[in-house]
Amino acid sequence: MALTLEDVGRKCGVSRSTVSRVVNDSPLVNNATKERVRKAIKELNYAPNLIARSLTKNRTDTLAITLPDITGGVFPEILAGMDEVASGRGYHLLVVFLGGARAKSSDVVEQLFSQRRADAIVTVASTVEDAELVRMAKENLPIVCAAHKSPAPNIPSVLFDNVGGAALATQLLLAHDRRRIVHIRGPKDNYDAGERARGFHDGLRKAGLTPDPQLEVEGDFKREGGIAGIRQILERGTDFDAVFAGNDEMAIGAIEELKRQGKSVPREIPVVGFDDIESARFVGLTTVRVPMRELGRVAARLAFDLIDGTPPGKIHVLPTEIIERASTVTGVKAKTLRLDGV
Repeated sequence: MALTLEDVGRKCGVSRSTVSRVVNDSPLVNNATKERVRKAIKELNYAPNLIARSLTKNRTDTLAITLPDITGGVFPEILAGMDEVASGRGYHLLVVFLGGARAKSSDVVEQLFSQRRADAIVTVASTVEDAELVRMAKENLPIVCAAHKSPAPNIPSVLFDNVGGAALATQLLLAHDRRRIVHIRGPKDNYDAGERARGFHDGLRKAGLTPDPQLEVEGDFKREGGIAGIRQILERGTDFDAVFAGNDEMAIGAIEELKRQGKSVPREIPVVGFDDIESARFVGLTTVRVPMRELGRVAARLAFDLIDGTPPGKIHVLPTEIIERASTVTGVKAKTLRLDGV
């Protein structure tokens, strides 16, 4: 039979309410009594009922995070940033994966709030549909969008400067005298993919070039998407002299396929990615660095602002920068480039 607060109280001669106050570290109990109760708790090996405590405190000390998956190097870094902030507040992270054959986001998010399993939710990327976010916004539920633009004014969002970063990547390739740049973009309905494609177009137009649909293919943000993208361009017979991929995984796949097809990288075809995941550093990939861990920190802080009743700002955009490596210049050491903005 599980021990109760009454059992602990009887052992040390105090009331149930006093034991409860000690468990919740209330300042209303003097230090001597606290020590006596804590000693009894230890001797009895009593474990507080965390569910009951959360109901009493009207909080769970848990921050829920929804992710599409854990592949690649982006999401683990975002989680690490969130955990830094959450642990500083004495909170735990509850990570929920959404997508594929899993339950619909609306069902999962509804359960998180209705079953009181989290005090706030951070949705990363497009894991919760905009219609569902709008519905929850009307109920004033504490939600933050990370790496996805919020569709509702009372749901804050924290974003990377995808447009500016993609424009910088394009500008870099243009500076290497490349004019027929292939863009392997991310999934059609993905927010980041759309913004990076827009920045690519902006960079071309600023240089007086018109975007060519024959030089663009849709990928899936995975290595296989980069391989398929290069094969598709080659099958079209379209001339090209550079590649800008919508993320690093596709860029790495593109380099593999280019070399397989006898193309020299970077002498014939320089390649630029986006994100600066760990593997990009090992393969010498020039890329757009995004502050992944900082995005996690900012998203968690916004969530705690909502929990504390402090209205956060609506949109927070984090800057990006170019890191040039061997995939654009032979023998180059990694260096940070801040080119003219677009």
